[in-house]
Amino acid sequence: MFTETLGAEELSGGSTVMAFLAVLAVAGWGFIGFDACVSTAEETKDAGRQVPRAMWWALLSVGLVVILNAMAVALAHPDPRAVVAGEDLDPVTTAVTTAFGSWSDKPFVAVVLVGFLACAMASQGGAARGVYSLARDGAFPFSGLVRKVNRRQAPIGGLIASTLVSCAGLLLGLNATAIGSLIAFGTAATFLPFFLASLAALIARLRGTWVPSGHIRLGRKGTVLNVLAVLWTAFEVVNVCWPRAILAPPGAPWYQVWAGLLGTGAVITAGLLYLIAKKPQNTLRAARACEERAVAPEALTPDSPAAEPS
Repeated sequence: MFTETLGAEELSGGSTVMAFLAVLAVAGWGFIGFDACVSTAEETKDAGRQVPRAMWWALLSVGLVVILNAMAVALAHPDPRAVVAGEDLDPVTTAVTTAFGSWSDKPFVAVVLVGFLACAMASQGGAARGVYSLARDGAFPFSGLVRKVNRRQAPIGGLIASTLVSCAGLLLGLNATAIGSLIAFGTAATFLPFFLASLAALIARLRGTWVPSGHIRLGRKGTVLNVLAVLWTAFEVVNVCWPRAILAPPGAPWYQVWAGLLGTGAVITAGLLYLIAKKPQNTLRAARACEERAVAPEALTPDSPAAEPS
């Protein structure tokens, strides 16, 4: 069974390669977010060793669980061809009720609801930490408000900011015809930061202006892996942003079909305009210069870039 396509290539214009790429894209999505343990680096002792190890264990364990679940659903489903053809839009529930009986329908929904709430809390926490780290450097809009913490040192400003942005996005969900567009843009927005970070790291590696710190050094292998990361994340971004009428209801306006590309383009454009207008990079250079003066003031000379006034 696991070696049969079940007609999946028919949905990709008869191309087995395109069907296989679609499967890879879905599999790649299953790993997104489980590297969020890196956000606890500041709270971890010996983070340079422990955080990379935690990331590996998280990704490997999640990969095994995803493979196990996929195989279990495929074996338990009474008609896998209906799933491939898009006739069964909820194959997991079908597999569960077929294997355990109709009584398991509502308990399974409760389990899924708990899982969604746990994922939402984890995503909110990761987003809050990310926003807080950007605001702490003073390079983020409204940094003074976003980088606030409460008495327990929790990033309350980041939590509020991420909640407001999420709630604003959920307003689109009030329109049932916009759900597919919202999902496309949200997925693209998830892959885009990975692509941009990988691309920036690769450019810095090739220029020789950045040397990875920490205990793990891969040398030339790191550059090869960096190239693969850029290619993979670029493929994911293009694949998700590619306009598909199937994600929008029949007769939907063009901007719903192009939602992924339009949303991603709007975010990138807004970021570029902010860089041009506010020049936050100057703030970062000034902060770095202050840190260098505090750590090794004798190493600076009047002609050094760190000693230049901002």
